[in-house]
Amino acid sequence: MERQNIDLTIVLATLNEIENLPLLCSSIDSILTKQKIKYQLLFVDDNSKDGTREFIIDYCNKNPLSKYIFNESKQSPLIARYQGIKIADGKYIITMDADFQHPPSYLMNIYNALLKNYDIVIASRYCKSGSPGNRKVVRGIISRTATFLAQLLLRSSRNIKDPLSGYFGFKNGLKLDIRSDWRGYELGVFLRASNNNLKIKEIPYKFVERERGKSKVTSSPDFVKTYMIELLRAKKVEIISYRQLAGGSSRIFNFRMSQ
Repeated sequence: MERQNIDLTIVLATLNEIENLPLLCSSIDSILTKQKIKYQLLFVDDNSKDGTREFIIDYCNKNPLSKYIFNESKQSPLIARYQGIKIADGKYIITMDADFQHPPSYLMNIYNALLKNYDIVIASRYCKSGSPGNRKVVRGIISRTATFLAQLLLRSSRNIKDPLSGYFGFKNGLKLDIRSDWRGYELGVFLRASNNNLKIKEIPYKFVERERGKSKVTSSPDFVKTYMIELLRAKKVEIISYRQLAGGSSRIFNFRMSQ
C-alpha cells in the first residue's frame, strides 16, 4: 500500500488500556487539530480483552488516516513499537505510552523541535527543568541504574541524559536494526545505535505516574534479564554501525529488519 502524505504519526502500543485510551486520543486530537497538523494515530494492540480493540476500530473508522495492528499474542514493547514504525506514514514519528505517563501536552514541543532539523528529539526526565515525578524510591533506583548501564555500555547513549525515555520523536526513514523475535523495552536505544552522526536534542518533560490501569513493566528478574540482553544486542548493532562509518559507508535512511 502506498504511504500517505502525513506530517506526523504517533505510535501507541496498547494492552488493556480502555481506561486511558479514549481520553488520551481525545487530548491528542484536540492538540494537533488546533495546530492544523495532518496526523495519524497508529495503534499496535497486544490482544487486549477489555474493550481497547473495539475502541481502536471505532476510532479508525472515524479517522481514516489512522491505522492499527492487532497481535494475537503479547509482544514486547520494543517489537510492538517497531511494528508500528514500519508502516508509519508520517514524515515524523513520535512514540509515547498510552497511559498518560507521557503527557500529550509535550507533543508540540517535540514536533516543533523536529522541524528545526533534528533527527531525534527526546522528552527527558533528567535534563534541566525535567522531572521523573513522584515515583517510588525503588523504582527511582532501578531507573537510574538502568540509565547508567546504557550510558556505560553504549557510545550512542553516553551523552544522552535520559537514554531510556520512551517519549521521543524522530525523522521517518532512519535506519533501525531490530529482529522481529527479540524481546525488549527500549526502542530509542536501538534507533541511536543503528545510526551515525545524528543531530539529537533533549527537551524537558515531567513524567507522570499512571492513575488508571495496571503497569505493564515490572522490576522482576525477568525484566532485568531482558534489559541486559537488550543492551548487549544494542551494543552489537552499534559496533556494526560504527564499523560501517569507519569503512566509508554513506549514511543509510531505510528501515530494515535484520534476519
